[in-house]
Amino acid sequence: MRKGLIYPLLSMAVAASLLAGCTGGQQSKDYMEENDSVTVYPPDTAFYGHLGEGTGMSSLELITDDGDTLALNKTNEKTGEPGRILGEIANYTDQYAITTCDDNQSVNVALNINQLAQRKWQSDTDKQHGFQLEMNGKARSLATGPYKYNQWSLYNCKLILLRESEGVHGAETRNDTLDILKLTPDSLVLQNNRKNIPEKFHRIS
Repeated sequence: MRKGLIYPLLSMAVAASLLAGCTGGQQSKDYMEENDSVTVYPPDTAFYGHLGEGTGMSSLELITDDGDTLALNKTNEKTGEPGRILGEIANYTDQYAITTCDDNQSVNVALNINQLAQRKWQSDTDKQHGFQLEMNGKARSLATGPYKYNQWSLYNCKLILLRESEGVHGAETRNDTLDILKLTPDSLVLQNNRKNIPEKFHRIS
């Protein structure tokens, strides 16, 4: 699975600045232009690939899509802070997105892409809010609600959803930037960068 195939929305992002420290979502901020139609991001610095057999209790080995091998500590040895693992570490064939700390020595966030995609997620509080993500970057809504999802991508282990809605002047398209706060095989917690309110989802298939 190539990065360019699964992350089509990133072609709309403009490289603004390089990240420092831990590379990933917590330190990157998106902002909207005056017409609220274009989201500008710093470069995506996450690594993409699958886990290697060197993955263990305290370390994580990533075989990147470019064929490189990264040996990462699950805990930052300088700060003692554990990295965030989103999804189960179960199958070496699962695809991962990983941001790093400590000069690429430690895990900042490790996201199991397979456990995020290819599943139907429905909101615990709003039955009209749900979506399904395909590994080819396509997305779709599960119910007739105010939003229609078309595509998705990852950016520094954040979820970017392209949605359409009916506005005052007709159909409007925008990117929703969502922090992934929690991911298990059956549950998902997202937080919209604009609202800062966590929303819980459960798996329905």
